[in-house]
Amino acid sequence: MKFTFHKAIMFASILLFSCTVALSQKVADPVIITGTITEKGAFKQIYLDTLNGQNPWIFVSSAIDDNGSFKLVAPIVNTDIYRLRLDDKNFIWLILSPGEKVSLKTVGAQLGFNSAIQGSPQTQLLFSAMNASQQFESQKSALNQQYNEIQSSPKRDSLAAIIINQFRVNDSLQKATLKAQMEKNPSSLAWIFFQDKLDMATDFETIDKIDAAMFKAYPNNGFIQQHHQQVSVERKTAIGAQAPEIALTDVDGNIRKLSSLKGKVVLIDFWASWCGPCRKENPNVVAVYGKYKDKGFEVFSVSLDKDKAAWLQAITKDNLSWPNHVSDLKYWKSEGAATYGVSSIPYTVLIDKKGKIVAKKLRGVDLENKVKELCK
Repeated sequence: MKFTFHKAIMFASILLFSCTVALSQKVADPVIITGTITEKGAFKQIYLDTLNGQNPWIFVSSAIDDNGSFKLVAPIVNTDIYRLRLDDKNFIWLILSPGEKVSLKTVGAQLGFNSAIQGSPQTQLLFSAMNASQQFESQKSALNQQYNEIQSSPKRDSLAAIIINQFRVNDSLQKATLKAQMEKNPSSLAWIFFQDKLDMATDFETIDKIDAAMFKAYPNNGFIQQHHQQVSVERKTAIGAQAPEIALTDVDGNIRKLSSLKGKVVLIDFWASWCGPCRKENPNVVAVYGKYKDKGFEVFSVSLDKDKAAWLQAITKDNLSWPNHVSDLKYWKSEGAATYGVSSIPYTVLIDKKGKIVAKKLRGVDLENKVKELCK
């Protein structure tokens, strides 16, 4: 069975990976991959791909004989991530280092992380972590199904509370298991595949440690460079850090600075008129502002709009009555969003009276509770 994880294919769209060696380059110790595709069916060829820009590029290929056996010889000079593929839906990721002699045997006709592999320690670590994660993902799917099934039950509320708690326990165990694996081998390229399993806001200590180890080991690797850039931004906006300045144009064309609100509890609210979830959350922010504005609470709204008229109309329609509305109308290229590493909205950052970041991504009741605590 082939493992599919939340963002496996994201590497083909967000990571710019340049091949480090041409096929004509002489390599003393190539990587040799031998294997058997059991129940090979109609498959006659197997490919080892790298990524060039956003498109897969065939690095080397091999015929598959009648017994399902193949042999790939790859002139690899740097440790990197590759894709072993039978077709576009039947593939696995490998982490290969120069000179490795790798053997692989599949379960049935599918390339999957339950395949037996030897000779590549980092790939073995990746397979192990993927298989452990798959168990938790399967449990999530089962809980999801249970949750849907109890919607018509008269005991729905009590049963839902139990299932939601089981979700939380499962997530907590999944994170703990992953973190334990990371601690043992912090520099492995395998952890690039698990960026979506940890939260930059709540798991930053682990993320920071892994990033430092990976960047030290592979400073020129495209995958690592992009991850390192993301972590570097987060490091500047981590819980406890002094909030970086935002100075953008307000609705009247004047520059308005975040720092002008120092001494108050401030919610930086990244949103946009075109963002449905943002608009749904706005009434909650309005309610908290109305309740605590006289106790030292302010909202600093940073819009990712690109149409000023739509931005102003949304402010009026949603009754966002605070004065601190700014935008450079650059959409996802917003300078304010870039400063805080915002990749999705709504996104909130809560700052205390000393200008330090105390929480992120708070909404609804959680937001009000934290604001109430800080405004005492």
